[in-house]
Amino acid sequence: MAQPSLEFYSSLVRNIEGECSFLRISGDFLVAGSNSGQVGCWSISSGSEFWRVEFEGPCSNSDSFGEVLYFTESNKIHSIDINSGEVLWSVELQGSSDFVRCTSEYLWVTSSVYNFEIQDYSEGAVWKLGLDGTVIQSWKTEGRAWALSSVEGRALLGLSRPNCGYATVSELSDIKYVSLENENPVTVGNDDGDQRVFLGHSKGGVTEICSGESTSLSMADSSVSAIEFNGGLVAGLESGEVFVGEGFGSWSTDIGGSVETVSIGPSLDGESGIWASTWSNEAKLTMIELSSGNVKLDVSHPSRISSVCSSGKTICFGDSSGLIFILEQEVLRRRFSQSDEESDKGKERLAMREKIRGLRRG
Repeated sequence: MAQPSLEFYSSLVRNIEGECSFLRISGDFLVAGSNSGQVGCWSISSGSEFWRVEFEGPCSNSDSFGEVLYFTESNKIHSIDINSGEVLWSVELQGSSDFVRCTSEYLWVTSSVYNFEIQDYSEGAVWKLGLDGTVIQSWKTEGRAWALSSVEGRALLGLSRPNCGYATVSELSDIKYVSLENENPVTVGNDDGDQRVFLGHSKGGVTEICSGESTSLSMADSSVSAIEFNGGLVAGLESGEVFVGEGFGSWSTDIGGSVETVSIGPSLDGESGIWASTWSNEAKLTMIELSSGNVKLDVSHPSRISSVCSSGKTICFGDSSGLIFILEQEVLRRRFSQSDEESDKGKERLAMREKIRGLRRG
C-alpha cells in the first residue's frame, strides 16, 4: 500500500521557482523567497497569487514588522510592502547578507565574507539600519554569525570559530565577546521574541541566555541542527533525536536521520504538535505529539525540506525543488482519516485531485 504524500495532506501547493529559502506568514498572506531570487506572495485562504518580484538571488533570511517584509538577498537587504509587492528600498552591504531581525524602530543585519583559501568564513559584520533603509552604524566581527537576535535594544550574535560564544553590540558600545560554559561552536539559534535566546552547539547542548546570564542545557553529544521556541524549547540533532525542554515535559524521541528543521504546528488530535524534517536519500516529515513524544505521522517526500513556518493551525513547508505546501489542521485531520482509503485509489483519481488542489483550497 502506497504511503500518502505531502501533497495529499496539503490544502495548497504552490511554486516559487528555485529552492525555497524562506517562508513567512503575515495574516492571510504567505510570502516565500528562493535561492534563484524569486519572492512571491499568496493568499492562504484562496490560494491566489498576489504578486511576485524577481531579484538576482540567492535570498536567504527574512523578518517582518506590520505589513512590511525585510529580507536578505546576495549582498543586499530589501524592504517590500506585503500588500502590494512594492519594493520600498534596497541597500547594498559588504559581503554576503545573512540574517535580519527587525524591531519597531530599526533593523539588525549580519553579513559575512567566505575565504576560499582557508575554506571558512574569515570575517563578518553586523549592521544597524533605520526602517527607511538608512545605515546607522556597522561593526566588524571576528568570523560569521550563525544566529541573530534582538534583545533589549542590542544585537546578540551566536558565533563559531574563532570566538565560540556570543557577542552583543549596541550604539552605545563596541562589540563585546562573551564566552560560554559550552565552548563548542554555535551552529544555530532562536529566541522567544523578548529576552530569552537559545544557542545550539556543534557537539551537543543548548545555551539559554537571559538578562546577560547563561545556562547550559545538556543533550546528546550530537550537533544541534535546528531550534524552535514557541511556548517551550524544541531542538533537533544530527543524530536524529528531537529534544524538548521543561515547558513541554523534558522528553526526547529518536526519529532517525539528521534533523534539519523543527517547528510547532497543527496536530491530529491535540492543540499542536512538533513537525521535524530529516534527510537521507529522501526527506521525511515526522509529526510528534507534543505532550508525550509519540510519533503520530510520517510522510516521505522526494525533495529536501529547506524551510518551514507556522502560525496557529497552519504550517507551511518549502522544498529544494521550489514547491510550497500549506497544511491546515482541519484538512490535515480529515485527510488522515481518509488516508487508507485514498492510498488504494488509482493514479488517475489522485492526479485529478492534485489539479483541483492547484486551483483552490483542498
